Formats: sequence, structure tokens, C-alpha cells
Amino acid sequence: MRKRSTRSQRSAWRVASALAVVGILCSPGQGFGQASPADDVTFAKDVAPILQANCQTCHRPGNVAPMSLLTYEDAQPLAALMADRVSKRIMPPWPLDVTVGIQEFKNSRALSEEDISTIVRWADAGAPLGDVADLPPAIEWPGWSDAWEYEDRFGRPPDMVLKSPVYRVPAEGLDRWPNEKSVVEGLEEPRWIMALELKPGTPETRYVYHHANPSLTLPTDAPDGMMGGGQLVQSAAGTGGFIFPEDTGRLIVPGSTINWPMHYFPFGEVVDAHLEVGVWLYPKDEEPRFVTAGEQHLDSSMGTQDGASQIRIQGRSPTDPQMRGSQPDLLIPPHSLSSLRGTHVLDRSVRVHSLRGHMHLRGKHQIVEAVYPDGRWEIINKLDWLHPWHTAFLYEDHAMPLLPKGTVVIVTSVWDNTTANSHNPDPGQWVVRGDRSVDEMGHVRLGVTYLSEEDFEELVVERERSLAPTTDG
Repeated sequence: MRKRSTRSQRSAWRVASALAVVGILCSPGQGFGQASPADDVTFAKDVAPILQANCQTCHRPGNVAPMSLLTYEDAQPLAALMADRVSKRIMPPWPLDVTVGIQEFKNSRALSEEDISTIVRWADAGAPLGDVADLPPAIEWPGWSDAWEYEDRFGRPPDMVLKSPVYRVPAEGLDRWPNEKSVVEGLEEPRWIMALELKPGTPETRYVYHHANPSLTLPTDAPDGMMGGGQLVQSAAGTGGFIFPEDTGRLIVPGSTINWPMHYFPFGEVVDAHLEVGVWLYPKDEEPRFVTAGEQHLDSSMGTQDGASQIRIQGRSPTDPQMRGSQPDLLIPPHSLSSLRGTHVLDRSVRVHSLRGHMHLRGKHQIVEAVYPDGRWEIINKLDWLHPWHTAFLYEDHAMPLLPKGTVVIVTSVWDNTTANSHNPDPGQWVVRGDRSVDEMGHVRLGVTYLSEEDFEELVVERERSLAPTTDG
């Protein structure tokens, strides 16, 4: 019988999760080396600009990271730790294998090899400050409620912010799945969405948030044939958001009901949690060429229950027979590594604009491959699992996979139910497929646009033209 976790155990899990997220766990023996006379790397000249561009968005007071990296006084005691985390590519969080598959993303947080080398050399040199005149001007960071990463990209804050109802998450107990509703307000006419960004309502609630998949229901007086309902956005902890291709969007309609199926996980303190969704819209008179279907679910499973069994009935208990999901073959023995592979044949051509994995605490990595109708095979990407960061990887427009009808997409998931997995709550347990954080899942979500054969061929030609080498006349 599984023992009920104590408050101290759950608090320990919370601390371990927080430390893993920000890279606070330093390898034993990691220390400062001796400065090389020829190595003049300094904080002021070399390291501070890297921290401003890549780290301070989280590592500052009032944000999700538990330590600040705004100043030399903040960073100097952590120099060896920083070198360890960036050299292992744990920080900044970009849980993707950078050695294989597509590497061009709109939202990449991966440090360059040069930046990693700079931080390591600085730590090994004794973490010198250097000339304070070389320090870049300090950034005036916005407060949490006003901070939106996509604001720099679009040159404006979101056109509207949707907020889920506040839900009080207890300090202890089982996972919670509230399903509440709100109404779209502040919208005068149907508009097309070009991007959505998600964040917890407060930085303190970052650790109770597992996932949310808000959807829209059209108002009862909507005109017949209006296609504005269904999926709004799907997300989990650390997803970030979605930027659709420049010619693609989703419709949002005034007066629509927003359904907020949430999943919260108690983490040792009582918190009032909600989710905020920033929405950027196309201009009023602009309609995109394509309508995206949003994220589509592809399981790692050799079972035969793909399809209808993946339907989730919001608001039901996870023990309800109608909530039985796919992956009937997911069974992870104690103290073991396990894997499953699923195959999915595309019945239509698609353009993929995003990739997001989904596993729970025992996830290790996921691999997405494509076998094309002509027999070609390639790895699309390998996701190195980091449970607090269910990152949505947003492909650059010219790098979005174009998959013709008949392509076989292979999804492999690997789980680590051993003591080597620092997120593992209990390696002695048998683990089955389930919605709780201590259960497991293994699927990926592809953000796709379904295409007619004519549109697909046109996009292939456009892609070939855009990638063709140019010659100077």
C-alpha cells in the first residue's frame, strides 16, 4: 500500500522541484579555478550582458526564480553553480537535445556555445568584476502583472488578457481539477488571434500549476456557420505560449464562454491561483490565409485504443470509467527504465508550427520521427524531459515541418523510475497511466494547420523558393 505523504515530505518535494527548476543544486566539488593571466573575461564586460539577455527575465525579485541575478553582488557567490548549470544545459530551461533535429525556433532560450564558454571561464577565473564602467545599463523590468515576453516581439502589450476564476489550492491533499467558466469581455466583433501567451496569475502560484486546456463555446445568438468555438489554447507548467505562422490564426467571438479545465497540485502552502492568457490579435480588417487546428494529441502507445478513447470528459472524476484514456499498455515497474512507441499515419497534409511534449514526474525523454511516403526518414526533435518546463517549441516559419498525407509520425517516450531521477517521488512504486502528477502519461502535441493538397503543394514551392541560394547580379 502506498503511504500517505506527510507535510514534511511534500514540502521537501516542493523544495527539490524549485531547486531543480532554477539549477540550485550544485555538483559536489565544483569550485573556482585559478585565473589565467591571458583570460580577461569579467562580469561587467562579458557576463552581465548574457544575464540580461537570457536570465534576468526570471531571476529577479518578484519573479518565479528564487534568487536574483541582477547585480554582481547577486551573481558572484553563484558563479560556480552558474557554470555547472549552463555547461550541462539545465539553465536557461530549454529541454531539447540541441544535437539532433530542427534547431530553429522563435522562442529559443538555448545559450550559444560562446555564452556558455564565457560563463565557465569567468567562474574558473575567480568571478572577477572588472571595470564597472563596462557594466551595461540596468534594465527597468516590469512587475509580474505587466510582464509579457511577446510584447517585445509585437511592439505592444496583449490586446486583451483573459483570466481564469480564482481557485484556492489547499496546502496538502490530492490533485485538484476545477472546471470553471467565464465570458469573453471587451471584444466588440469577431477577431483573429495571432498569438497567445500564458502565465500563472502570481509568481507564487508557479508550483501548483500542472496544466490548463481552456476552450470556447459560442454564444447562443452566434450566426449559423460561425467557426469560433473549440480549443482556445492548451498548456502545462512552463509552456510559455504560441505564436502562429504569419498567415495563420484562430477566431475568437464576443460573448463566448471560456471553459477553464484546470489541474492544480498542492505544494505545501495554501494559495489562490489563476491563469492569465495574453491575446494578440490581427488588425480588424485582416483575415489570415489559414485557420489552425491548434495542438493535436499523439500518444506513445502500442495499444489499439487511439482515437475515441483519447476524448476527455471535463468535470468527471479521473476514476470514472468514461475517463479512461489511451495508453492501456503504460505500466512502469519499480526501479526501472521503460519506453513506449506509437505510430500515427496522417490522413491529411499538415504544416507543424509547434511541438510540445507531455510526461509527468518520471519522464526522461521523448523522440518525434517522421517516415515520409517516399521512404525518407528523419528525426524531427528529441525532447530531454524537465517536468517543470512543458515548453512549447515554436518553429521558425521557414523551418516548420511540412508533412504530406501518408506520413507516419513515430512518438517514443522513455520513463525513469529510478533513484537517478531527482523528480521521482517514489521509485519503489508500480506506475500506470493516469491524470495525477504521480501517475504517468506519454504523448506529444503538434500545433498543426491542416492543408488541402493544393495548398500543401503551394507551401512546398514557397519553401523551396525561400531556401534557394541567391546570386548577386
